[in-house]
Amino acid sequence: MAGTKSNDKEIQDIVKKAYHLRYNENYTQERYVKWAKVEYSKSEQTCCQYFLKAKEYHSEVWKDLLEKQLTPAVEELIRLMADENPKVRDAAIGKIFKYSGNEINKQEISATIETVKVKFKGIEE
Repeated sequence: MAGTKSNDKEIQDIVKKAYHLRYNENYTQERYVKWAKVEYSKSEQTCCQYFLKAKEYHSEVWKDLLEKQLTPAVEELIRLMADENPKVRDAAIGKIFKYSGNEINKQEISATIETVKVKFKGIEE
């Protein structure tokens, strides 16, 4: 691989190795670049790109993992929303609101309002 252009398979392997070193061995970019320049006989810029691609790979791996976990949960919520029992449907809808960050919080607020002045445009007093 020294001094030659790497093919896609080699680059994937290099990125996976960078991923392992970055996320499992706690390599910093500086440490990785020093190591990769010697290991792969590539330029500093190319080695930096491998390190950055390892982050992209990390994001893809997590996204795939989350999608695999979310799919069964979403299917279960859809099944619950089709249930004949309205309490089960309400609970499913409540979970959807909660998971989407739109959880409804009921709070009691007490206040005293002395005067409220409301003015509408175009209406004369």
